[in-house]
Amino acid sequence: MLNGCLSTVAPAAAAGQRPVVVALHGNFDRPEWNCETLPALIKGRAWILCIRGKPRSDTPKSWNRWTYSSRRRVLQEVDAALAALQVRYPGRVDPAAPLLAGFSLGAIYSARFAVARPARFPRLYLVEGAHKVWTYKAMRRFARKGGKAVLFGCGRRGCGAQSRRICRGLKKLKVWCAEVTVKGLGHSYTDPLPTRALPSFSEMMGGDPRWR
Repeated sequence: MLNGCLSTVAPAAAAGQRPVVVALHGNFDRPEWNCETLPALIKGRAWILCIRGKPRSDTPKSWNRWTYSSRRRVLQEVDAALAALQVRYPGRVDPAAPLLAGFSLGAIYSARFAVARPARFPRLYLVEGAHKVWTYKAMRRFARKGGKAVLFGCGRRGCGAQSRRICRGLKKLKVWCAEVTVKGLGHSYTDPLPTRALPSFSEMMGGDPRWR
């Protein structure tokens, strides 16, 4: 728990003021599960802030499964968690332009936030979701308003094909884009996807000097 917020946090290992990765889990998921896969990509270079959302009301409490209520509420939680993180770790957090890392429903929310406010959320790691968000109008807005890069992670063939199509469109608009597919993994963010995605992830974040 983070200062009363429903979010959890993994600290940055690197010294000084470090950027933030905001992680949005999937529906019927747990934030801890998603966050456990991210250190393999982050390598201690940034804070990992895992947004919790709200408990599902249609499952036993002991199942500990979570979802989200609305884009407005999720964005409020993101803002509150970032503010709380800065208070708890003064001088150690750079809240500007956080990377959004979303899975499934979390990927949909992440893409929508980025398309609405590209300068605030210019880089994305989207796993198994959000393809319908990327209309040509959305891609053009993302590119023109400050969007920098999108990395898609996939465990299903259809996800990979859609991601490659979107990447072609984003690249034409001068936005960095890549797709990493692990055949047979299914609708998941687990290994070996983070391991396979690491080279592309590092290339994507190489454009942000704060990650060095």
